Amino acid sequence: MHKRVLFILLIVLILMPIQGICETIDWKQYSDGLRLAEKQNKKVFLHFRTDWCGYCKKMERYTFKDNEVVTFLNKHFISIKVDGDKEKFVTNHYGVKSFPDTRFLDENKEQIHRLPGFVDPMMFLFFLEYIQTDSYKTMDPMQYYKSK
Repeated sequence: MHKRVLFILLIVLILMPIQGICETIDWKQYSDGLRLAEKQNKKVFLHFRTDWCGYCKKMERYTFKDNEVVTFLNKHFISIKVDGDKEKFVTNHYGVKSFPDTRFLDENKEQIHRLPGFVDPMMFLFFLEYIQTDSYKTMDPMQYYKSK
């Protein structure tokens, strides 16, 4: 019995660090991200946040820790995080009035969609697919949802 408990404890200790290791979003600074998106011909995921915003923290804690969201973003988008308090020029350029605020830009840096406020992982993945597949060019999100 004693050996069995030690064996289980050893397995738990070995596996604990593995559970803590997860991929993270490859965030870029605004200018660097736009240049990289142009170079790689990728769409841009532009996320506006602040340190004092509760829903920003919630989105970072849940949506941006979701493995499917992280994997999809890193594969298909250039992700840019903008601090609304420190990067006011960028925030004003996009007309951001509240946080969090998410924008998607096409390969030509034109805004193609906006998601204001907190978005849960499942809904966020839906919009990532909607944007990435270029479905926004031919249908609104509800039509895309019904087509799936």
